[in-house]
Amino acid sequence: MAGLSGVAGGVTAVTGFEKGSGKTTFLNALLPLAREAGPVAVFGIGVDGGLKARDGKDAPEVLVEEGDVVLTTDLFARASPARLEVLEALPGRSTLGRLLLGRAVRRGGVTLVGAEHLSALSGAIELVRQEGWAASSVVDGAASRVTQVSALGDARFVFTVRVDRGSLARVAERLRALVALADLPVSPEPPPGAMRLEGPLTEDVREGLPRDLVALSLEDFTKSFLPPAALLRLLETVACSVRRGFPLLGVVAAPRDLTSLELRAAVGPEVCARLLANPYEVAA
Repeated sequence: MAGLSGVAGGVTAVTGFEKGSGKTTFLNALLPLAREAGPVAVFGIGVDGGLKARDGKDAPEVLVEEGDVVLTTDLFARASPARLEVLEALPGRSTLGRLLLGRAVRRGGVTLVGAEHLSALSGAIELVRQEGWAASSVVDGAASRVTQVSALGDARFVFTVRVDRGSLARVAERLRALVALADLPVSPEPPPGAMRLEGPLTEDVREGLPRDLVALSLEDFTKSFLPPAALLRLLETVACSVRRGFPLLGVVAAPRDLTSLELRAAVGPEVCARLLANPYEVAA
């Protein structure tokens, strides 16, 4: 898939606005690209998928190959046909059992169970890197939490979204705001004349900014909590930059009852330039 060559050898998060946006489906399509650099470590955030599987509901599985590493629990490691070899039992427990890092002995599906705290997830990713257990890491991110990207270190991300005719205008505006944030110039030190903002950019903070402000330096794009319309208005008049950047590899939109032309017309040229293949079409 064009635009995703940077996945191999790094940390990539797949995240989205909401559940059911196609994150895990697209992640499975992404893994072969990540394996071009060697075995892949696959992580999740939270326990939603595991809770579904425990309760007998359909839960998306990640398809791992021999040598891949996965974060899950002892319960789901025993149930997986991949026959996971335990590499490390992690401190603490999730609501679904003891978390562990396991290496797939053979090809098979695994239910991801993620760390409930981002610090534990970043620690597990760092452990895999230090031990050389995998060349790349891919994270199945929690819905509605693009802020999690900032906790993953030197990470890049792919954003997935499902959209239908009723949600098209709202989703299009949110995507335009997301891409605008991801495209902000990176300057480790604030440019001359820019105001350095520490902490989140909220509506209250925005109201307190100087009326004659011409430039603003954010820590990173995940620190903006402005509504999309308010953010886009701010960017029209204030030159914003970030001190730390996270590359956006692309946006994956899965439209329902919409044509590709309708979707592209609604989101605009900047988002169109970032669109990747529909995850359900990739998996077909």
